[in-house]
Amino acid sequence: MRTFGAGALVLAVALAPLQAFACTLVLQTPGTLRNSMDNTVLGSEVNGNTPATVNALLALFESPTIQVSAPSRITPPPAGYNTAAETVQVRYTAGVIAGGGLADQPYTSSTTSFPLGLLGLVTVSMTVHSRILNANGFAAGTYTTRTVVTCHP
Repeated sequence: MRTFGAGALVLAVALAPLQAFACTLVLQTPGTLRNSMDNTVLGSEVNGNTPATVNALLALFESPTIQVSAPSRITPPPAGYNTAAETVQVRYTAGVIAGGGLADQPYTSSTTSFPLGLLGLVTVSMTVHSRILNANGFAAGTYTTRTVVTCHP
């Protein structure tokens, strides 16, 4: 019998102190995680799961930077889970709604950022995927990842 874990992608949205509310981040969907058929990947792009989505609302005449923290697993591991081979990763895309792309970050375990380089009242949409890789597989239980998105000058 094969057991699969289930999980959630938690996206923390933080607003750095900015002049005149230059950037507001709004979590649209939190995302979900699911196991791969071979039980070595638990992710938001596995078996039709959903990513987290965030909108950044920019104020007039501001051009902030978006920072995406290194992802982490925030729930304690279930009994029988071997963390030795675990890697937690995040990837994202960002673009102006009904417009061009601003960022396309491949899966990484590191903190990344990108300048928006936009002026005016603009909404930027981000799609954030998370995954946990573990060649030893996943014990039955709950797994949650966390990625913090901030907006700063």
